[in-house]
Amino acid sequence: MPVSETGRQTILVVEDSDAVRRMVCGVLSQCGYDVLEAPDGLAALRLVEQPPGPVHLVLTDVMMPEMGGAELAGRLAQIRPELPVVFMTGYLDDPSFKALHAQPARVISKPFTVGALFNLVKTVLDAK
Repeated sequence: MPVSETGRQTILVVEDSDAVRRMVCGVLSQCGYDVLEAPDGLAALRLVEQPPGPVHLVLTDVMMPEMGGAELAGRLAQIRPELPVVFMTGYLDDPSFKALHAQPARVISKPFTVGALFNLVKTVLDAK
């Protein structure tokens, strides 16, 4: 996939699976984005509150220890309401995921393709 003309936007990837987080971060880096990573919502919240630079989008798993994606999104809405959040999930039937439908949530279902991930991220950032 060619490098995107992203203007070096920064995406925070929040995923408890090391393998999935590394893959997603690698793909986004190859697409031209700067990437920060966190293994759970608490670590992500700390990065957003004191980032090494601006965060333009949060891409988070729904089900994680410490703090899941739904709670993270709620906390981010309080401190950075302009910051878009995209959810990754392999549990479309889970009740905690279904609760996200009450909000204007953006979701990508695991497993996903590199193209689907890139297109969703680009669409969300372009709409910002």
